[in-house]
Amino acid sequence: MSRQPPPHRARPPLALVGAVLLAHVLLLRPAPPRATPAPAPRAAPLWLRAIPAPAATPAVTPVASAGATPPAPGRATSPAGTARTPAVTAPSPRRLTPLARASAATPPPRTETDGRQTPAVPAAPAVAVAAPVRLADTVTLHYRVSGLARGLPLQADAQLRWQREGSHYEAEWTLQLPPIGTRRQHSTGRVTPAGLVPERYAERQRGERAAHFDAEGGRIRFSANTPDATLQAGAQDRLSTLLQLGGLIAADPPRYPPGSQIVLQTAGAREAADWRWEVLDDEVLQLDGQAVPCVRLQRAPRHEYDTRIELWLARALHYLPARLRVTQASGDVADQQLSSLPTPR
Repeated sequence: MSRQPPPHRARPPLALVGAVLLAHVLLLRPAPPRATPAPAPRAAPLWLRAIPAPAATPAVTPVASAGATPPAPGRATSPAGTARTPAVTAPSPRRLTPLARASAATPPPRTETDGRQTPAVPAAPAVAVAAPVRLADTVTLHYRVSGLARGLPLQADAQLRWQREGSHYEAEWTLQLPPIGTRRQHSTGRVTPAGLVPERYAERQRGERAAHFDAEGGRIRFSANTPDATLQAGAQDRLSTLLQLGGLIAADPPRYPPGSQIVLQTAGAREAADWRWEVLDDEVLQLDGQAVPCVRLQRAPRHEYDTRIELWLARALHYLPARLRVTQASGDVADQQLSSLPTPR
């Protein structure tokens, strides 16, 4: 019996053999050492400290005591080992008096003490002082009037009679208007260190209307049965205010440069209101053939139907009125200028 050869075995593909060898190599390869994470950086210690509460600002008083020193602010304390931030309370608002407003407008300087800011001793606020007044002596002034009245040219004469005797005064401004008649303004009262203090003011033209200054009652009363007005310090009437303005500027001319304002409560025969006068640039008037330097002031209209009043005060005539121009809302104008200079006594 003949021997048959063994059957032929199929060889595995080369790709399969290579894959098996690669797998054995990877399994038998030692594992790489495990990476150790880097230690986390150590946090810097947090230091806490107690912050002292700011000292309350010292109250402003009309007059500061000499040598007074505000108390030093105390340090904030906290239990040992505990950092506590004290609560800060906002200071309550202060009501300022007129004298304190000027000093409170600028905060007091601060000084350094132990690294903390401490308010310095506040300076004493300025005390309000009444403006000085120097009134002119007795005199009578004459004026030439020109302008428009009801749309027609106006030519007239006027006169200011100013009389001062001791502690009393009397003033009268007379305007003679041919088509209308004579109009008078009359003021009487007292002369004080603060200037004129009117007691009665009257306007006369086809009848009389007056205002009475009740100093004891603190009221201005009107004969026209209009409501009373509260009497303010330094109040004037429509005639005395022209003389009071001259007295204020005569006493201290540098006190009233161009751009400054003077406010006076001014009463007519029916009402009283604040008149705000603005000092304008000086102007030289040609009066009686001479150049007369004057301080010019203006009271602008307060509303649509109010009048504009312009006043020139002659420096060489003790700041008496050298010119007065009144412009009505209707367009009527009365321009009164000195027709002759008074003769020196």
